Amino acid sequence: MTIKSIVSIVSLMVLVGCTATSNTKNNSNTTFLFTDKTFEKPNDLAKTSDIYYLTEPQKKLLDAMVKPSVNQSFTRQLIDNLLKKNYQGFDYDNSFTRTATNTLTSKQGNCLSMVILSVAMAKHFDINYKIYDIKTAPVWDRNGGLFLLNGHVNVQLENINSDPRSSVFELMMNNYITLDFIPQASRRSLTKKHINDHELAGRYFANLAADAMVKKDWNRAYWLLKESLSNAPEFSAAWNSLAVLYRLSGYDDLAESVYKHALVLEPNDNNVVANLAILLSSQGRYQEVFDYQRQIDLAELKNPYRYFDKAQYAFHDKKFDKAIKLYKKAIKMAPQIDGFYFGLYLTYLEIGDRKRAIKYLKIAKKKSSTVDSRHRYNAKLAILANNR
Repeated sequence: MTIKSIVSIVSLMVLVGCTATSNTKNNSNTTFLFTDKTFEKPNDLAKTSDIYYLTEPQKKLLDAMVKPSVNQSFTRQLIDNLLKKNYQGFDYDNSFTRTATNTLTSKQGNCLSMVILSVAMAKHFDINYKIYDIKTAPVWDRNGGLFLLNGHVNVQLENINSDPRSSVFELMMNNYITLDFIPQASRRSLTKKHINDHELAGRYFANLAADAMVKKDWNRAYWLLKESLSNAPEFSAAWNSLAVLYRLSGYDDLAESVYKHALVLEPNDNNVVANLAILLSSQGRYQEVFDYQRQIDLAELKNPYRYFDKAQYAFHDKKFDKAIKLYKKAIKMAPQIDGFYFGLYLTYLEIGDRKRAIKYLKIAKKKSSTVDSRHRYNAKLAILANNR
């Protein structure tokens, strides 16, 4: 899961709410929502043209992967020989989002990186493709004082055969082959929406912006979000992130205007209302916040970090039984977050239950979304194995 949407700031409450009205609804001119003079533009900012670019050696590598065949389609050869079916030839790494060139070079990436690479390959071979934004149950993450909601994308490639000879095989081919870095069994898919190259690029820049915001690099984040919105002006998650950036930078009026514009685009975007409510609270506008209270209360219950934070407090107070129950509650809500299992590992280790500690450390490693964290888990497992 890798489309990152900023949800709220470090305070323990995460607010998610309902709709709001705005006087920007009929105003298609969004120039007034940007403030270029306030943020210095970095010299090394990524460009849209970089996203799908492949080097000449990489194109030659792709060309060598396929040949005319009556037994296997052109597209299937490409997928099996390079991507190893559903990207099994690549390591899942959600630490940052890569261009097609970087993904192919490193053999690492998240789902967005892999879709970008797949689209680049399709463009090289002139294969038709369809990109989908997959609406899933909320997947939470927390980094650098920000809560992040992770989205998901996948791609379908047209199943073509370059061999001119007719065969029964061609009649049996599926029209399109779906490529997905996240197995269907590991997520609850709700709906999917077809998006184009520019909208995918918008998500790419929004991801880079989220990473910059985690590092508090406000200048880079601003310009990346502007690039995101130039590609996908109706992408409410990017507007939401821009508003959070404004609020963190002290531009509350601009932040409020951007939140309300985002809500015009997506009236039911709970993440936007969450952050708008935080802004209103900071200004003492509690009556307006009260209008969202039911949704706010519901949002708090849905946030797995609510239980994780309580588990951490219980652990440090040496209330280990309580900590275990709370970690397990967090896991029930968000079973994909490795840190929750790591909390159980530490707790069981503390009470001397080595067997369960190792069990949950292995699960944490399996659930980890970055190569670096998997290395760290491996090191801890090795230490435990040596200290038997």
